[in-house]
Amino acid sequence: MPHPPIHSPRGPHGSTSQLAPSTLKNKTPPSRRPESPKMRSLFSAAFSFSLFLLLSSAQAVNFTCNSTSTATCQGLVSYLAVNSTTYAAIQSLFQVTSLSSLLGANDLPLSTSANRTVSSGSTVRIPFPCKCSNGTGKSDKVPVYTVKPGDTLDAIARNKYEEFVTFQEIADVNGIPNPNTIDIGQKVWIPLPCSCDPVGGEAKVHLGYVVASGNSVAGIAEEFGLADETLLKINRIADPTKLLAGAILDVPLRVCSSSINNTSADYGLTLPNGSYALTADDCILCSCSSSSYQLNCSLNQAKSSSTCNAPKCRGNLSLGDTSTSGCEVTTCAYTGYTNTTGLNILAMAVTNQTKCSNGGLRASGLIESIWRISFIFIHMILIWVCFV
Repeated sequence: MPHPPIHSPRGPHGSTSQLAPSTLKNKTPPSRRPESPKMRSLFSAAFSFSLFLLLSSAQAVNFTCNSTSTATCQGLVSYLAVNSTTYAAIQSLFQVTSLSSLLGANDLPLSTSANRTVSSGSTVRIPFPCKCSNGTGKSDKVPVYTVKPGDTLDAIARNKYEEFVTFQEIADVNGIPNPNTIDIGQKVWIPLPCSCDPVGGEAKVHLGYVVASGNSVAGIAEEFGLADETLLKINRIADPTKLLAGAILDVPLRVCSSSINNTSADYGLTLPNGSYALTADDCILCSCSSSSYQLNCSLNQAKSSSTCNAPKCRGNLSLGDTSTSGCEVTTCAYTGYTNTTGLNILAMAVTNQTKCSNGGLRASGLIESIWRISFIFIHMILIWVCFV
């Protein structure tokens, strides 16, 4: 069973060494001998360290994922840069498939340099493939970290990956029998928490969020446009007042709906608000905005038009363009691509009458109100005339 992501702060792993009894050089009576200040200090340090380990035992960070036994999707974690770094370094650390994927998850221009500085204290969203198994979600065999001199599994979990995993999880998924023994150059998979579950019957992108000091459930829910109850339920938080700094929360983000059909190679493309992604061999750029929560896809201007040949929709509309007729808004919507015998980009004209319907309702309501006022006014005049 997955453990709740709210947990006590996790302490460093390791084993305490037993102090061997001193060999008695002289035959001394078994009475207790006075302890030297050095010996007392040593015992005090050993006791404090053992107590710290006991009180801060590591707990796994597991997100529930019960949608299907083998669901796959995109996961996200919100990574806090402890030290100044670059997007290239972050991409390498988390093995993000492309720089454009990292930039898109953070809504940064495609022209952003890989060597651009990410200041200490900045938060960067990390996209990665998520896979569900046995009721929990984990990153699908990425990232893989190469052990360097001086590394321990606990230091890797804490200092490199911000405690999104524990040393014991790393040991378990990599079949390491003794977490205290790893080799320089050894490659270890870092299983980041994720989920593919819908929430309230709607698809979501689940974000791994690190609780900061001063955060509250209500504040986090408001920041991401969630009901407090949703955040409490999905993270199995019984008492919101006991939220701990450093805890990892599963935050389900609303995604844009799309017209991509289920036969397309990129079917299931889900993007949360304030992000974009390249698809169809990087020919198509799709973005998500809270203004409509409808996936907006157009040709990637950075690619050659001869390489990326997108069809026109009726009315000679180009991909992503719209036209208005009365209250109706027609969009040349991206519906996917195939790549069996060469890239084939698909598009279809989609007419949206929601705006028209809302306007019509407002107009009809106004007219109805005018008629009611007129009717009442006429009746009042007739009553006045009859009595006069």
